[in-house]
Amino acid sequence: MISDNSYGSRPDYLPDFVNDIQGWGDRQVRLLNHAESRELEAVSLSRFPAATSSALDWGAVPFEERMWWDGEDDWTRMAAEILAPYLQNGRQVAVFWGNLVMPTVTMPATLAVQQAREILDAAPHFWVYPLGGSVLVECLLDGQVTVAKKKSRAGAKGARGNAP
Repeated sequence: MISDNSYGSRPDYLPDFVNDIQGWGDRQVRLLNHAESRELEAVSLSRFPAATSSALDWGAVPFEERMWWDGEDDWTRMAAEILAPYLQNGRQVAVFWGNLVMPTVTMPATLAVQQAREILDAAPHFWVYPLGGSVLVECLLDGQVTVAKKKSRAGAKGARGNAP
């Protein structure tokens, strides 16, 4: 488990666009504190069993789709397809990073699609969760992208080591 002092200690590792737009008028990108991140983890990541401290165990639960990106263009296309249902009405997504020193961020789904390449470049191991939705997207360094519908699993322990 990571201490509150380590979580989010390196916001400078976040994609440049996050720091460029954070705090502008409509607060397009919001950095979450540790408590806020844990609250979102409880309704997203923690609904799936962990294979390791940084990957979910897709052998233990069903998933909707699995794809592999082969370069930034593939990932950009996949992100647009996966997040398409969330692009209307200003829906927000959370991005959880595989490295806890990078704070979890929320942003409009449209911005996540527009900046998909920068998100991948910052840390190609992350999860995307459309707020209030039932889908979780896992993107791993090896190019594997898994899309799953979250299930209610009281007491499950997610990939970042937190129980709901």
